[in-house]
Amino acid sequence: MTGLLFLHGWGFGPDAWTEWTRAFPDRPIALLNAGYYTPERMTVPPNPDGWVGIGHSLGFARLLAMDVPWRGLIGLGAFLRFCSATGQDSGTPPETLDAMITRLDVDPADVLARFLRRSGVKGSRPSSSSTDDCELLRRDLLTLRHLNLSAPHGAPPIFLLHAADDRIAPLALAQEAHAKLKDSLLHVFESGGHALPFTRTADCLALVREFLHDAA
Repeated sequence: MTGLLFLHGWGFGPDAWTEWTRAFPDRPIALLNAGYYTPERMTVPPNPDGWVGIGHSLGFARLLAMDVPWRGLIGLGAFLRFCSATGQDSGTPPETLDAMITRLDVDPADVLARFLRRSGVKGSRPSSSSTDDCELLRRDLLTLRHLNLSAPHGAPPIFLLHAADDRIAPLALAQEAHAKLKDSLLHVFESGGHALPFTRTADCLALVREFLHDAA
């Protein structure tokens, strides 16, 4: 059976997907880990029937860029470009990320708490958090600062879910990704914030199940 492979976004950890993984007891499940709080694990395990990648925020961009024959991809709060640039008004000003990078050296817990609150997460940070080593958090802020992906050739079926009130990745970025990713689907929730898959888990799962029924 086609498996589901999950990758969280910046500032989150694989434990954020607990409700999601419990929702698919009959499918193979794999959790990638960007390594912010527990050891990094980014190797896609073998599965004879292939994988559908499910990525939140930067996690979707990282899955899309992997050389993996995906059966499908699902992006939640996703984007191909994160920062604003000349001629591109939507997105986060690069200076905001520069300030976060500088602040990581002073008070990483505060940087994470502010980010997660702005994302819509209740509580200051994931339960597994430890901010003793900020190297990977800093690395991926730089990744976000320079991110500007093109649509891959021969992309699999793609489903994007986004919240209109996302304060981290404005809806315009999802609409831009939808336009570039040929034949992709986009569903917009009126609310849910950037932490959409974790604030409106049941609503997202209902739509994801429909997509998986058709695609994998």
